[in-house]
Amino acid sequence: MTGDDPMRLELGAYLLGSLAPAERVAVDSHLATCADCRAELASLAPLPGLLGRLTPDEAREGLVLPPADLLPRTLVAVGAERRRERRTVQRWRLLTAAAAVAALAGLGITVVPMLAPGPASTPMAAVAGVGASGSGVLEARAWGTALQLTLSGLPPAGSYQAFATAHDGHTEVVASWGPTPSGRASIQGATAIQRADLAEVQVRTVDGRPLMSLPC
Repeated sequence: MTGDDPMRLELGAYLLGSLAPAERVAVDSHLATCADCRAELASLAPLPGLLGRLTPDEAREGLVLPPADLLPRTLVAVGAERRRERRTVQRWRLLTAAAAVAALAGLGITVVPMLAPGPASTPMAAVAGVGASGSGVLEARAWGTALQLTLSGLPPAGSYQAFATAHDGHTEVVASWGPTPSGRASIQGATAIQRADLAEVQVRTVDGRPLMSLPC
């Protein structure tokens, strides 16, 4: 991996859960063959937690405001480029699929589409007296563990955090998010702790009140 490797620019967005599913698959495939990117991703694993602890005042301190039209111009340019890329990829996929189906049909073979099973979701256990519920999906990666939490019934709080705890007691913040008036949240996070070493994932309010846990 070189310093200007475009895949390297995707790692932060990958950790923060802001990539489209197809883009996440591409990053996962790249990580399987690139030791440099795996090492860098592991070093960035605490990023979601660090960003969650950053206050608005701290974020604004020393901030240099960009031109007012920079964001709209950038979004328009990026959107146009991505649409062109997606149209090209989609055309090639359709042509390839059509050619494969035609070839198989010529051999008298019927093509039956199959969906690959996704990772299993595990129910979370709520702390006594807390009317929250949820489920979680943990996926092993070469650099650690990716997780997705689907939560409901969260009690009112200024913000929330999810912590991953290893069997040896080591704990990392894996996700942070703000108030949820509806009590519902869909959270993506990451930890450098390997999947086999995880003992528990726990959701707490920002003041440390435990709400629910996911046994690992």
